[in-house]
This record gives sequence, C-alpha cells and structure tokens, in this order.
Amino acid sequence: MPTTNSRTSSPRRGVNGVILKAFRARDTRVSVIGREEVSEHFVRLRCRGDEVLAAEDLYPTYWLRLWFTEPGGKGHQRGYTVVDPDPATGEFSLEFYLHPGIASAWAQRATPGDEMEATILNGRPLVDPLPDHLVAVGDGASLPAILDTLRRTPDLPATVLLERGYPDDESVLPAPRPRAGQVDVRWFDRDGSIVDAALDAAASAPAGSVYFVSLEGEPTRRLSSALRKRLGVPKERVHALAYWKR
Repeated sequence: MPTTNSRTSSPRRGVNGVILKAFRARDTRVSVIGREEVSEHFVRLRCRGDEVLAAEDLYPTYWLRLWFTEPGGKGHQRGYTVVDPDPATGEFSLEFYLHPGIASAWAQRATPGDEMEATILNGRPLVDPLPDHLVAVGDGASLPAILDTLRRTPDLPATVLLERGYPDDESVLPAPRPRAGQVDVRWFDRDGSIVDAALDAAASAPAGSVYFVSLEGEPTRRLSSALRKRLGVPKERVHALAYWKR
C-alpha cells in the first residue's frame, strides 16, 4: 500500500524529452512496491508498471530510462535493466549500485508507494545472434545487465571481468557464478588494471567473440577504443556504454 509520505519523481524533461518523443518513445510511470537492501551499496526495488511489460519483447538487458529531479526541477535520466520481469503481474525489479549522484540518492530513500516517471524506447538484445564467446567488462552499476544476459543465454561461454567500487563488492554483490569451461569470473580493484586485463583477455579470446564494455565513462572509452584500434576488433562486435560518470 502507498505510504502517506510517498514521493513522485516528475521532473521537467526539456530537450531530452523532445528528442525521445521524436523517436516514438513511450512514457509511463513506475511504482515502488518493495525494497531490499542487498548490501550497503546495492539496493533492489521491486516495482510495478503494467505498461512496462505489456507489449514488449523482453529481450536480455531490456531496460528503462528513469527520470529523476535535479534541484530546480530539471530532469536527470538514467538507464536501468529490468530484472526478473513478470508480465502476468506487471512486476519487475530495478537494481541500484549506489554512488554519489541524484539517482542513487533517490533510491537510497525509496519506499513502497514512491513513483518514478519512465520512458521506454525499443532496443535490441546485447548478443543477437549469439556469438562464440562473450567478454563482459563492468562493475556494480552494469552488473544487472551482465547477469541478465548470462541468465537468459545459459549456453553462452563468457569471460566476465568486474571492477570493485567498494572493498566488499566481491562478497556481497549478486555476481555471476563461475562455471568450469563456461563462465570465468575475475575481480579487479578500481585502479585501472581492469582495462589491461580486458585487453589481454581479448587477445586470447576465440574468434567471433563479442565485447560488452560497461564501466565508468573514461575507462569505457579507453577500452572500447583500444579493442578496435589496437586489436582490430570490428566495431559491430564492441558494445560500449558508460553506466555512470564521475
């Protein structure tokens, strides 16, 4: 049941909103119905939004743009992977890796009854068709997308490189489980070493591998550029998206 002090994030969208409308994006509203604090820095919100799941193909890494309100009322949008969707009930989860920022601040205080405005813009699966191998490079912010891909393509061999944003990430985050001969999971400190490790992994990866690069802005750009320019990976096999910025 909604609480008496529920909050609704309903900002002014400005130019970004106009651009999304031009691409036939659909607007909807998401209600928080439950909250789980997975760790001090990772919050899972169970949500309901009938229009979110109604007529869409729920491809792996299906996501929403959520709108948060900056001081002064301006809109601030961030993309979040839809986790454990249930089309029959319209329920799904959204997972927030907490770091300084408007979206994290909102999620830290979110309780059942709170609402967020959201935009749906049809996308495509991260790995379609399935490659011979996936190399995924991310952190807590992109972990939901990586997990969703592995969960829904269980026969896809993968190398997963994850960067710790907090010392306990490896022990508390819902990271993918290693599977002998199928999924290799490695952790790195946030010291830049993950970029060199990813390039080493790419150099020995099977031909036809696809690369999902999803770190903070600067290392995402650096790694995706090095994959294409230094190792000659075709750009259509490098899916690079910065999941947050400092």
